[in-house]
Amino acid sequence: MAGKEWFGVERSTFSWGPIIDEEKCTQCGLCLLSCGAGVFGYSGSKKTFRVINFGSCTMGCTTCGKVCPESAISFPDSSRTFMHSAVVKGKIFPKVKEALALRLEKFPDHVQHLKSEEK
Repeated sequence: MAGKEWFGVERSTFSWGPIIDEEKCTQCGLCLLSCGAGVFGYSGSKKTFRVINFGSCTMGCTTCGKVCPESAISFPDSSRTFMHSAVVKGKIFPKVKEALALRLEKFPDHVQHLKSEEK
């Protein structure tokens, strides 16, 4: 069975996801509440929040790290450096352009026309 893909590249080839510093973490739960990708879980027996789906983290996303009041969440690299490398390594631009065209077709409200274009 094929794994999850990111613009035609196997997602597992990229090591992107949050790392929790257990020394700093106060178990506030903002990581779990702010993540829309299901990366975090809660261990009822240990009463701790954990990364349970590292590979499900949206490529380049750092929202959980930004909302963490204790700066207890970090990532393997800066998102800018990582994403630049991933884009180049994965040669994803043809798939990105394809996905963008489909999105703009499906959601025409995303297309904005500037007054200077209307002349």
